[in-house]
Amino acid sequence: MKKLKLYLVFFAVIASPLSFIYADDSELLQLDSKHCVILKFSSDVKYVDFGSSAIIGERLSSEKMLKIQSSIPNFTESTLSVVTSDGGYHQFSVSYSDSPEKYVWQEEGESFSIDSIGFSYDKTTHFICDEKITDIVLGSNMIIADYAEKIDNIIKAKATESDFEETNLHLITESGYIYTFIVNPDTSPKRLSVRLSSAEDEEQSSQAIFKSNSVNDKQMNSFAKKLVEARPSLNDIGVVSSKMVFAVSGIYSYNDMLAIRFDVQNFGKIEYEMDFIKGYVRDKNTSKTTAIQEEELIPVYIYFSKAESSSILKAGESESIIMFFSRFTISANRIVFFEMFEKNGGRHLSFPITDKELLKAEALY
Repeated sequence: MKKLKLYLVFFAVIASPLSFIYADDSELLQLDSKHCVILKFSSDVKYVDFGSSAIIGERLSSEKMLKIQSSIPNFTESTLSVVTSDGGYHQFSVSYSDSPEKYVWQEEGESFSIDSIGFSYDKTTHFICDEKITDIVLGSNMIIADYAEKIDNIIKAKATESDFEETNLHLITESGYIYTFIVNPDTSPKRLSVRLSSAEDEEQSSQAIFKSNSVNDKQMNSFAKKLVEARPSLNDIGVVSSKMVFAVSGIYSYNDMLAIRFDVQNFGKIEYEMDFIKGYVRDKNTSKTTAIQEEELIPVYIYFSKAESSSILKAGESESIIMFFSRFTISANRIVFFEMFEKNGGRHLSFPITDKELLKAEALY
């Protein structure tokens, strides 16, 4: 993305046969230095004047969108002028506010959502979208975010410090949908895996979109359906606790992919709502004085056997979950842990998988 340069609108008018449409009144915008605001127009942005050096901005991958925010606190009122390719002229009156009223402005429509989330310095949060993410827009350098390796629709994010002032994060999709998150510090965030979907079928939000891989999402979807119907090949890896079963019933290998089938069963009388499943690799033996180094395993595709988008398991219900990973093995002195977290509850289940158990993976055809 290139920083926008200011051009004289006079030349734009002379060079273009467009008849300009002028707004009757200036629209009001509030900015601060800890949050950024996204402006989405119905046509490509051709000219911008920020009015003051206190306002900074840039055009995003979609040339219909601008990111703007304040470069300093408490600036005097200023203006922002934008000309779009359809001849539209937009005039904004811009003022400073510690709590801006809106973080997304759209010329038309309501193709955005706003949510709140906590970020930790020690834990990574992943966002899994149903389409490609084209832009990651951060309100401050107190948080960082980037694409999961080789995947266009999974974003990893965390805080750069343990304590920070509230900021925001925008994730913008290929279709122009804007997901906005108000971000605050949280030492133990409950949401470490967030599914994003603008479609009615939220199951599609679990499908990873690869930049390069030998197996695409359609193939993995087909494999997963077969694995759910297959007879379990493992029965000694897992945990039974709190009237819940969380276990591995099969490990499979195909080209550069590794698939793991998890079976979850609730045989208690209280329903269980799954929040997320987390996998990570760490050393088997660590002393109390040694910091534990964990390497999180990021799934590239997740399939849920239940047709409903709900993750609630009622009494007596069960579900199979197929997770695909880029193929990996571990040394004898390392171990894989998988954890399942209950949403707004305390029934967190976890179990290890050893290197020898991983090597039991069956060929997937």
